[in-house]
Amino acid sequence: MTAKALILAGYGLNCEEETLHGFEHAGLSGQIRHINDLIEAPQELEDVQILAIPGGFSYGDDTGAGNAYAQKLKLALWEPLQKFIERDTLTLGICNGCQILTNLGLNPPAGTPYGDRKIAVTYNETARYQCRWIDLKITSTSPWLSGIERMHIPVAHGEGRFMMDETTLKTLQDQGQIAAQYIKPDGTPANGEFPYNPNGSLNDIAAITDPSGRVLTIMPHPERAMFTSQRDDYMKLKDTARREGKPVPETTDGMALFHNAARYFEVAQKKSA
Repeated sequence: MTAKALILAGYGLNCEEETLHGFEHAGLSGQIRHINDLIEAPQELEDVQILAIPGGFSYGDDTGAGNAYAQKLKLALWEPLQKFIERDTLTLGICNGCQILTNLGLNPPAGTPYGDRKIAVTYNETARYQCRWIDLKITSTSPWLSGIERMHIPVAHGEGRFMMDETTLKTLQDQGQIAAQYIKPDGTPANGEFPYNPNGSLNDIAAITDPSGRVLTIMPHPERAMFTSQRDDYMKLKDTARREGKPVPETTDGMALFHNAARYFEVAQKKSA
């Protein structure tokens, strides 16, 4: 039986359809559920193996990006969420979902209990909403990112800057919880330089995992870079492929993340068979 994904929706989240499509294209089944429906039937979390909170602008970001949605989850679903994460499951937060999971304290540094928030995602240094394509170096062995070295995907946020104290940063570094960092197109570190680091994030951090690696919080949007035709450099790639007599690949960097989720449970099923 294929693993099942549950994608949350409601109150301004707006990337649920694309996120579901990514899982389905990778061979998984899934469904979109409004948060109120899940609150009414929290047992639904017991029947799925993947939980994804997509991007958007929940509650208009009026009390800080992801804050109100995180509070709703904590007040109404905290115990079912904890039980879900304790199982052999995968959890993904993209952009607004990243902010929500971070506000919930579900990407804590090793040695810190879930729910104890040590990390913040705050306003971009430019004080402007940034929507642009960026490059990432993958620095994690998380199941979500297995076998991926680099990604070229877009960002679209006004509050994407990871901030924390030095002790927390060192723990994340030592435990391999920094999942992705912004780099320049030539592969060298962004070193905080705009626009390569689009928000001024500490240590060029673009994504963080929990200690297990099964919870991924990522500010850039893999679901907006699943197909080569979506890329900002598509015409260049298409022309180069035509000159070299090669086909243009259908999928690109973002889709690898969804395939990794499918592969994780395929391997688990084989081991248990």
